[in-house]
Amino acid sequence: MKKKTNIISEIIIPIGYEIDEILDMDEDDFGDEQPILTEEVKVRFE
Repeated sequence: MKKKTNIISEIIIPIGYEIDEILDMDEDDFGDEQPILTEEVKVRFE
């Protein structure tokens, strides 16, 4: 039996950038659609 591991993804924001510049946060593109999957991530600023 395989053991379930909880791996949390990490997003790294380089020095000089803002989170909005890295991630597409424009909700107008999605309309009324809901995401297929949501999960927890770590955000690390360098």
